[in-house]
This record gives sequence, structure tokens and C-alpha cells, in this order.
Amino acid sequence: MKPPPWLDDAFARVEALLGARLPHALLIQGPGGWGEELVANALAAKIVGLDPGADLREVAHPDLRWREPEDGVLKIDAVRQVIEFLVQTPQLALRKVAVFRDAERMNANAANALLKTLEEPPEESFLVLVSGAPERLLPTVRSRCQRIVLRGADTARALAWLAEMGVDADAARYFAVEYGGAPFAVLRAAQREQAPLWPTLAAAGRAAAPSGVAELAEQRRDEDLADFCARWLRVVHWLARRTPGAETAALLGFGAELMEVRRAALFNTGLNRPMQIERLLLLWANVFRRLPEGDEPKAA
Repeated sequence: MKPPPWLDDAFARVEALLGARLPHALLIQGPGGWGEELVANALAAKIVGLDPGADLREVAHPDLRWREPEDGVLKIDAVRQVIEFLVQTPQLALRKVAVFRDAERMNANAANALLKTLEEPPEESFLVLVSGAPERLLPTVRSRCQRIVLRGADTARALAWLAEMGVDADAARYFAVEYGGAPFAVLRAAQREQAPLWPTLAAAGRAAAPSGVAELAEQRRDEDLADFCARWLRVVHWLARRTPGAETAALLGFGAELMEVRRAALFNTGLNRPMQIERLLLLWANVFRRLPEGDEPKAA
């Protein structure tokens, strides 16, 4: 993958740290979806002598651990396993490294368990925390990490890079709204061959009968419901910022319903997805018909 130009400063910072005395704990933070994980991947790979372009999630190496949230949470068991790993002697490399992706999703017990290791790190052992929402980390965790801070880029640069990566321009502009402008989230959506939401939402709003809405819901039955609602909510907020008067209130009211369904989906994996999507599309159709004709939710 060709790194985007807005990561140049972060990669330069990584090289500088590797050439000096590397801190035992680093926090790679940014807006979320702007390449934080790519920088962490390159840093961790270099610590244990691997190709920085290798995807560490797919690499089995005795001196490397890569941990991600399970069911949306980084739990204490995962942290304890990493703590046990860090005190061991390196086997192939001279150093060991563990990466926590979405580190802000550590629950309180997990974060507190990690603190002692941050305070008294084992020799030649390194922790890399990756976060798109560092304010949600415990202040005591943040204070014990040296930071590499990523900055986002303007929409035009992000769209240009996505075009270089082979993402369809029209889809990228829809996805940029759905994913809050985060280009790596857009890239992952395109690689999954995910369909943008707006064509479905517009078709539901124009459907002549509930049966048409049911067909559209069926086409989306395999969507992750929590992610589906989060993307839809960003579209709703985009529209609300551009829609006057009573229609804005209707949009925000529908947005509140989306948040409730998303919350339920996060805590109840057995929720009937097709039924919920169909119900939401029927509610949406009433809101859509009140909207003035105008711009589609696409990034400029």
C-alpha cells in the first residue's frame, strides 16, 4: 500500500525515535481512520526486524503481539496475556513489542492492569497503543506514553489518494460522508465491496409501497447493524446541517432513533437485523419525503 502524504511527518517521527532511545510506551493518535494503524504497523515491524510493509495482523512472530477489541472491548484477559508476554526473553528478535489497536476501548480493569507495566516496563519490551479517540484513555495511561500525533488532510487530498488506491470516485464521495471523512475507513469499505448507503436511502424514500422498502431491507440483511446505523447517522447529520426548519427537527428525531438501535445492536448481537433495517427504512421514508430537493450527501 502506498502511504498517503499526510503520514510523512509521522513516519519521520518513527524513524527519529528508532534512531534514538526508543520509549517503552508509545501512543499513536489521530482523528481515527487516517492511518494511525499503518504507522503503528511500521513501527512495530521495525522493532522486531520485520518488513514494515508486512501486515502484522497476519504475521506469526514469537516476539510480537497484536491485539484488537473483541465485541467492541479490549478486555483484561487480553492485557494480562500481553503483560505475561512482555516479561519473557525475546526468541528471534532482540526486542519484543505488543500493539493494542483501538486502545481507548480498554475497559477500566484492563487499563488499570496495564498501568503497572507502563510504570515499570521490562527491558527490551515495547508497547504501542493506537487510538482515534485518545481522550477516552485513562489520563494515567496517556501520561506514561510518548505520543506520535497524526493530522488529517483536506478532503481533496484524501479523495485524490483514494483514487490512486483504485477506489471509485463516486463511491468515495458517498463513503466520505458515511465515515466522517476518514480515508482508511473508506478504503476498507471499498475493499469489502460495500455499497454506499445513499442509493438505498433514496430508493426507500421514493418507494411506492412498503413491499419496495422490504426488498431494499433484504438487500442489506447482512450489514453489521451497529456500523450501518453509525454510517446512516452521519448521513442524517450531514443533511440536517443543510436543511432548514421543521425538516431539521424531523431529521434529528430520526437520528435519535438510529442511536437507540445502534446502542441496542452493540449490546445485543442477537437483534433481528433485517427486521430492524426494514423498520428504520419505513420510518426514514416519511422523513425523506419532507426533505427539499437538493444535494446528495457526497464529499465535495
